Amino acid sequence: MATAARIPDARQAAEQKNLYDRDYYTWARQQVNALKRHDFDAVDWENITEEIEALVRGEESSLRSQYARIIEHFLKLQYREPRETEPVAGWRITVDNARTEIEQLLQDSPGLKGRRDAFFHQAWPRARKAAISSFVHPATERIGDDSTFLRENKRLKREWTRALPHENPYTRQQVEDPEWLPERVRLPQRPQSRKASTTDWAPGRHP
Repeated sequence: MATAARIPDARQAAEQKNLYDRDYYTWARQQVNALKRHDFDAVDWENITEEIEALVRGEESSLRSQYARIIEHFLKLQYREPRETEPVAGWRITVDNARTEIEQLLQDSPGLKGRRDAFFHQAWPRARKAAISSFVHPATERIGDDSTFLRENKRLKREWTRALPHENPYTRQQVEDPEWLPERVRLPQRPQSRKASTTDWAPGRHP
């Protein structure tokens, strides 16, 4: 009959916490050995629980991040300028790589499949914000005057916020489908910088 694990006394708990904070590797090895021996009295249950919860959050965050990565690049592909061709191949490769990561995550952790829609929904605001920044930065990076840069940056972010969809136009199935890409959209009035020019540029203004 299995013996119930007793609650560690205050001294033992303090020693375990001290080791957890001071030498994580040694603490982890001790916990593995204690679990293998079924020496439950030696297990640091509080920190073990926190570590497992962190692993769960990490897997969820990874899936959410890959969804956001794809959506961001869908927006960049869809709303790019007609003459903007050089980065397109790189954006498509990024989408392919993110889809591969999603496939691997779901293969390694099938339990994530039941929460895919929630993570996909949560990814949209982050992806949209990143896409807006990617449109604004090239339009302002040659502005050397700080006050002009800040003013134009703010204005363009506002205009791109209005120009891009407010709701996610893509489905999770489209994001995961290796054969699907969005068609380019022509904006009637594409947000443009009014100040950026070679005369405004200062070397080293923006990395």
